Amino acid sequence: MKKDYEEYRDTGVLGGYHPEMAVLQEQRGGEVLTTFRDTNYQRREDHLESQREMLIRGKVFHVTSVFPSQAIATPTDKLLSLIDAEFADQGHSA
Repeated sequence: MKKDYEEYRDTGVLGGYHPEMAVLQEQRGGEVLTTFRDTNYQRREDHLESQREMLIRGKVFHVTSVFPSQAIATPTDKLLSLIDAEFADQGHSA
């Protein structure tokens, strides 16, 4: 695996996504929370926030993701419905 400076040198991205470095934590309800070492997590009353900074080609991006405590759909479900909607807009069926 590349070191952080090698990743930045080769891609221009500092804080690259490394799924092999994820830490899985089982929650009380049986769900699994995936965490990364370069991300700050804050549990709020009704949601979980994850915050990180990414340096891409000299520009700093502040990325915040918000996950509701009681999700009505998985991210995969939402992505598939978006794809289906785009196909429908184009007159195709999925």
